[in-house]
Amino acid sequence: MSDRAILVTGSTDGIGRQTARTLAAGGASVIVHGRSKPTVEATLAALREELPGAMLAGIAFDLGNLASVRRGAEELLATTPALHALVNNAGIFARERVLTSDGIELTFAVNCVGPFLLTELLLPRLLASGGTARVINVSSMAHTRGAVNPDDLQHTAGWTGYAAYANSKAVNIVHALALADRHDPAKLVAYSLHPGVIQTKLLREGFGPIKGASLEAGARSSVRLAAGDAANDGEPSGSYFVDGVATPPAAAVRNPAIRTAVWDGLARLAKL
Repeated sequence: MSDRAILVTGSTDGIGRQTARTLAAGGASVIVHGRSKPTVEATLAALREELPGAMLAGIAFDLGNLASVRRGAEELLATTPALHALVNNAGIFARERVLTSDGIELTFAVNCVGPFLLTELLLPRLLASGGTARVINVSSMAHTRGAVNPDDLQHTAGWTGYAAYANSKAVNIVHALALADRHDPAKLVAYSLHPGVIQTKLLREGFGPIKGASLEAGARSSVRLAAGDAANDGEPSGSYFVDGVATPPAAAVRNPAIRTAVWDGLARLAKL
C-alpha cells in the first residue's frame, strides 16, 4: 500500500478511525477527515504516536454544508498531488428532522449529498493518479428498510430517525451502482458495504445499548476494498459486500431506472 493515497471521511472516531489506522499501518498515505480542525489534529497526534513514521495528513470540513465541502475539496486538490481511493465512511443518525443551512434534511445532507459532491469534485484527481481509482461507500444492512423515492429523497413523508437513516444507506448503494455504470472499471471501481453491527457512537445513539463487534471487524471490508491491488477483486464494480462477501442488496436499490433519477436528484441538491 506504500504507493497509495487514501482519504477516509469521518475518521476521527469509530470505524473510520480504525480504517485510517489500519491503512496507515499497512503503509498507505492516509488523509484523516473530521468536521472540526482540533479533533482532526488530536486524532493525527494520537495516530502518529501509535504509528511512528506513518504517512498521515488531515483535513477538516463539514459534509453537511455544501460550501464547506467545496472548500475542503479545493484544499485537498491543492495539497494532495495524488489520490487513489476515497472511503465515504462518515455518517450520522439524527433524532430530529432538521434542515441544514442549504435547506437539506440533515441525515441526507451528511450521509448522501455531501459525499456525492465530494466524490464528484475529487474524481478528476482520482482518475489522474494512476492505476484503478476506488470509491468505497459505507452503507448498512439498514438499507433493506429504506425506501428510495426519487420524488422524496429527503423523506419528508413519515420521517423518523430510523427511516431517514435507512433511506440514506440505500442511496449510498445506489450511488456506488451509478458510479459503476458511469465509469470504465479499468479506470474506476465503486463499491458499497455493510461493516457489521459495530460498537460505535452511532450504534449507541441510533439503536440503544446493543453489543456490537469490534472496530477492527468493522473496518475490515473498507480496508480491503480501498487497498486492493486488483481492478475489482474478482467482483464487478458496483458490488455490495457483507462480511467481506459480495451480496445482492435489496431489490429496490438494484433497479437501474432508480439510479439516473437518484443521481439527478443528488446533483440538484449538491448544486452541480
